[in-house]
Amino acid sequence: MNIEALVSIFTIVDGKFKVLLFRKKKDPYKGYWILPSDLLGKENTLEEVVEECISDKVGLSNLEYNQVKVFSALDRNPSKRIIGVSFITIVDSTTIELNNISTDEGMEWFDIDNLPKIGYDHQEIINASVETLKQKINHSLELKKLFPSDFTLPEIQKIYEQLMNCELDRRNFRKKFIKADLIEETGDKVTGMNGRPAILYRFKEDIEDKLLF
Repeated sequence: MNIEALVSIFTIVDGKFKVLLFRKKKDPYKGYWILPSDLLGKENTLEEVVEECISDKVGLSNLEYNQVKVFSALDRNPSKRIIGVSFITIVDSTTIELNNISTDEGMEWFDIDNLPKIGYDHQEIINASVETLKQKINHSLELKKLFPSDFTLPEIQKIYEQLMNCELDRRNFRKKFIKADLIEETGDKVTGMNGRPAILYRFKEDIEDKLLF
C-alpha cells in the first residue's frame, strides 16, 4: 500500500479563484487533468513531499500549507492501493508574476467554477479543498496573503461572492471591512471603470487575525 500527498494550489486571477492542474500524459485517465501529487518515500515525511511538490511544480518555497483530508476509498486508483492525503496552499498572483510562473501545454490554472475533466477522485479532493479555502479566507491574515498589495473593495467582494455562491450587499460589505480596522487607503484610485473611480486600499502592516464573516 502506498501513500500520496496531493496539493490544491489556489490563486486569484482577474478576480476569480483558480486551482493549478496538470494534464495526465499516460493511462489511466490519459488527457484528464489532475492535482500535483507525489508518493511518500521511505525516507521522507508527508510535509517534505508537499514542500518538494510545490517547489517542483511552481518553483516556490516557504509557502504555508494545511492538511485537508485523508482519502482512502478502495477504488480511488484503478492500478494499485493508494491512500491520498490532501493539502491546501494559497499564493498571490503578484508572486506568480514576479517569479515568472507560467503555464505550458501540460499545466494550467483553472477557474474553480469551470473545471475540465478531472481524473481519479481529484474532483472530490478539490471540492473538499474549496470548503477549506472558504474557512481560510474568512480570516484576515489569510486574506492578506492573497492581497499583499493594492486592491479595491469590489475586488475583495467578488471573490467572496464566487466562493460563497451568493450576492453580497455592497454597502454592508464595505461598512464591515472599514469597521474591522484592517485596511487603509493608499491615496490612489482606479480610473477607467464605469461609475466613480474606485478607491485603492491595502492591508495595514500589523493586523490581528480576525474572523471577517
